[in-house]
Amino acid sequence: MKIKFICLLVLISFLLSGCIKQSAPTAKTEATAETTTQKSTATTRLIPSTTERATVKKWEKEIVSPVAEKNYLNFENSSREREYDPEIVMVHFISAVVLSENDPYNEGLIRGIFEQDDIGINYIIDREGNVECYLPENRAAWHAGSGTYMNNEKYTNEMNKYSIGIEMMAIGSKADMAQYMTGAEYDALNDEFYGFTDAQYKSLKTLLADICGRYSIPMDRKHIIGHEEYSENKTDPGELFEWNRLGLE
Repeated sequence: MKIKFICLLVLISFLLSGCIKQSAPTAKTEATAETTTQKSTATTRLIPSTTERATVKKWEKEIVSPVAEKNYLNFENSSREREYDPEIVMVHFISAVVLSENDPYNEGLIRGIFEQDDIGINYIIDREGNVECYLPENRAAWHAGSGTYMNNEKYTNEMNKYSIGIEMMAIGSKADMAQYMTGAEYDALNDEFYGFTDAQYKSLKTLLADICGRYSIPMDRKHIIGHEEYSENKTDPGELFEWNRLGLE
């Protein structure tokens, strides 16, 4: 009986010893666990923070100002999908005077310039103040080109990403137009072709108020700018454009 009892104690002792040995972590186990933790941490660091991800916005629908009519260009040849909320509105002038000195505001000719050169614009305002949307606001139009603004690195050659472009059908001053035509050609134009119309200023002011209101863009000259303020080889909207008529701060 004593022998059986002693054998039983030995067996229990052996089993307990084995369990303890199996449950105790080895140096190899600890090293493996540490390596796994390091890999997990390294992987986590590659994922952008919530703040970084929040800077990119998914645009799920077309956005067009209610003051404009749709008349879209081909999206792929004139723009890219917008990633960031607009911060700047850029004003331009455009005409087809190089193609037709007698009919510089022919909309078909002007539209052809965009299509031929693979450029884009969000809105265009004709001489009567009619506003057409060539590209909805969820598209970043190719309108600004290369340039810099306010020494802000993110805008350097990337203004399209952060801006909405508006074209005004207009012909600037002789100096503004010197890169497009000679002085004699400029002087020969109909006087009614020069500058901007009252209807255009009125429509532009209304359009700007709508856009800036929706994106919380300040209505001031830091956020509403001309193409010439960004690109040194551009002159639009030029000397004849009356900024004071927009009521900006």
